[in-house]
Amino acid sequence: AQNGPPPPPCYANGNVGAGGVVGTGHYFSGYNGSMINFSFKLGTDMAGVEFNDVLVLYLATGHPGRSVIDNTVDDSADGYRIAITNSNVNGFGSTITFPVDFEATHAIAIDSNSGGLYTIPNNGPIGNGDLVFVNSVNSTLVSNTQEIFEISFDAADIGLSANDPFMLVGVYVSHTGFTYDEGYGDGIASNTQGSDDISFSGIPNQSACWNTLSIDALENSTIRANYYNNALHINGLYDTVEIKSFDLLGRKLFSENHEIYGQKSIPMPLKKNQFQFIVIENSVMKKVIKVIPRSN
Repeated sequence: AQNGPPPPPCYANGNVGAGGVVGTGHYFSGYNGSMINFSFKLGTDMAGVEFNDVLVLYLATGHPGRSVIDNTVDDSADGYRIAITNSNVNGFGSTITFPVDFEATHAIAIDSNSGGLYTIPNNGPIGNGDLVFVNSVNSTLVSNTQEIFEISFDAADIGLSANDPFMLVGVYVSHTGFTYDEGYGDGIASNTQGSDDISFSGIPNQSACWNTLSIDALENSTIRANYYNNALHINGLYDTVEIKSFDLLGRKLFSENHEIYGQKSIPMPLKKNQFQFIVIENSVMKKVIKVIPRSN
C-alpha cells in the first residue's frame, strides 16, 4: 500500500507498445559525490510484462555531440550497439532526432544481463565497433521480471564533474534494432514500432527528479539534515517533527516523532545500497532528502 509519496519522479512517456514495461515506469536520480545514480521502476509488476529488450538512454553533457542518429550511424557489432544506433542490419533502421539544443554525447544500454556506457563520436560516419565502450554502469538488473533496479557511474566517465547537470532521453529497442513507442522524453508517437522514425520534442522534467536533494514546502534553509553512520543528523530546528522514510514504491519503512532542540542525531538504520527518501515534517514545513546508504 502507498503510505505517502516520495518526491515526484521523472515519469516515462506512458506508451504501452511493449506492454508498458518502460512506458509506465519512472526513475529518480542524483549525485553521490562524483557518482551519478539512477533508480528505475519498470512495469514488470503487471501480469505478463517482461523486460526482454534494451533500454537506451542518450545523454547530452553540453559537449559537442549529435543532434540526430541517422543512417550514417550504424554500429552492428553487438546487440547493444545495434540498439543504440538503431542499426539497419536487420531491416529496422530508423532515424532518431533529438530535441532542440540536445546533442547526444553518450549512450547507456541496459538489458537484464548487462549495462554499459558508450561514447558517441560527434562527427563522421559510425560503423561496426566505432561506438566507444567507456565503462559498466553497475546495473543491478538481473531478471526480466525485476521491478526496480539501479545503475551508477562516475561523472568523469562522461566528461563531467560532481554536480554538473546533463540532459537525457530514452528509447526501448530490441537487440535487433526494432523500436517500440516506450521511452523517456516527449515526442515518441503512440504505436511507433519497427523502423518508424522518432523525433523527440522534449526531455523528462528534471526539475523534479534530477539532482533534487531536498524539496521544501516552505522556506526552511535553516534546517540542515544529513544521513550518515546509520543516523539522521538534524541541525537548526526547534520543533516537534515526524520523521519517516519511504522506498521507491512509496512504502513507509520508518516513522517516529521527535522533539528537536537545535540539533539531534536519530538512529535510523536503512536498507543498504538502495534509493530511499527521508521526510522531515511538521505542521508548516516539509523537507525531503534522497539517500543511498552504502555498505561499509
